[in-house]
Amino acid sequence: MAPIATTNEPKMAHAGEETLTRHADAKQHYYPATNRKNGINEGPRDGAAMAASQATTLATASGNTVQPCPLRAPLVVTVVGLPCRGKSLAAHKVARHLSWRGESAKVFTVEENATDETLLEISLFFKEGNNVAIIDGMHLSRASRQAVANFCCDAVFHHLLIEFTCNEKCLLENVADTVRFYRKLDQNTDWERRFRESNGHHTPQFEPCSALEGPLISVNNSEDPMYHSVTARGVRGAIQTDILGVLASPVIRQQTFYFSRHGESEYNVLGRIGGDADLSPRGMKYADRLARQLGGPGSAPDCPRPKLIWTSELQRTIHTVQNIPGPRAAIKDLNEINAGICEGLTYEEIQERFPQEFAWRDQDKFKYRYPHGESYLDLLQRVDSVVQALLTNTDVLVVSHQAVLRCIMAYFKGVKPDDVPYINVPLHTLLMVRSYGYDFVVETVPLKVECVDTYRIQPKNCSTSRTTADALTTVPAHFDAPLTQQMSTIS
Repeated sequence: MAPIATTNEPKMAHAGEETLTRHADAKQHYYPATNRKNGINEGPRDGAAMAASQATTLATASGNTVQPCPLRAPLVVTVVGLPCRGKSLAAHKVARHLSWRGESAKVFTVEENATDETLLEISLFFKEGNNVAIIDGMHLSRASRQAVANFCCDAVFHHLLIEFTCNEKCLLENVADTVRFYRKLDQNTDWERRFRESNGHHTPQFEPCSALEGPLISVNNSEDPMYHSVTARGVRGAIQTDILGVLASPVIRQQTFYFSRHGESEYNVLGRIGGDADLSPRGMKYADRLARQLGGPGSAPDCPRPKLIWTSELQRTIHTVQNIPGPRAAIKDLNEINAGICEGLTYEEIQERFPQEFAWRDQDKFKYRYPHGESYLDLLQRVDSVVQALLTNTDVLVVSHQAVLRCIMAYFKGVKPDDVPYINVPLHTLLMVRSYGYDFVVETVPLKVECVDTYRIQPKNCSTSRTTADALTTVPAHFDAPLTQQMSTIS
């Protein structure tokens, strides 16, 4: 991880440096009679006029400054920097991470500076209960940044500046990559000339951020972790600290990942959850098929070959990749969700022994925690380190389990936390994830090896007083004996 230098000490203005004020007219006063929701003024001014005001103050009648609540007030992030410095990739990476972790974040894209309409949109966005707005633009002048700062002061929002720079080598690479992307959308435009002219036009306008402007994260962007660096001043609170952590890692422009559940296990065949069962005969067949797909015995010369292979510590994942060449690691954080007292049971047995627990889990599958076990919320926290490590690499194969891969795929698909437990991650299927600009594209590749279906939708009746039949309505079909015994009986 790249180094982060932080300080909260005030910086003195150097000779000739412009001193910025948070409000120009100290005689105006904050509206004491306004109603607030999420810290938004609902006073006599309309939103656009409030956003555009350059002379507002947060001084109360007694002269005290109104400060945003450190825990509840929304956050506005202003992105600063010249074109092709990696601003948009980083802004969307931050928004994706925050949304994945349960915050309500959105990127507001502007050509150069935030407009009155942009700030009004942000006000409405916060009124709906959301809490992080990232303005992805250039904001090259101090005046343009001061307009956003005044807007935040008037509405009592937190404000954070993120300034992006990069060296000449990184700039040339960014331009080339951006040109390739836009050529796919429009081949009739000379994108390279357009970006070169844009840089030449805007460079004289750039006024670097001053520490006097407010909390600031400065990012010297590079894909090389030895050159990528981040410094911070005045960063406070959990969300701003989380953003700092995300920006500390380089943003890799072109990435490909491979995800798969383990091959069908003996417990899958029996409908049992958890445990450390080995692969079934069909699961072993899938392991061979996956190896042929990813550079193992019998693979085509031009097939993809992972540079890294990560599995859980459980034997069914380790045996699934045993014939795939490449450096590998068994990672504890990739272990399946801990089902606590329900480990090794079928859904039918859970309903019989713990009917209330079974109903409570159906009512809120994301937050429900198995007694002495884990919830999906716990799991999301656990796999955070895995996702952050993935984002600093490419060509990684991850073979794990249904619940774990649901949490990981939620990041790339942009799925909200409450919907994570219902992402369908079928057995014997390879998921290929590729970066596309600042988004990701997920390709599903079934490898056509027969297996049981373990996907269970939420039943309509989740009451603790429901009948056993209602509770088991959506439980997937499974065998009552191991598949090996079934096959020997048939033969």
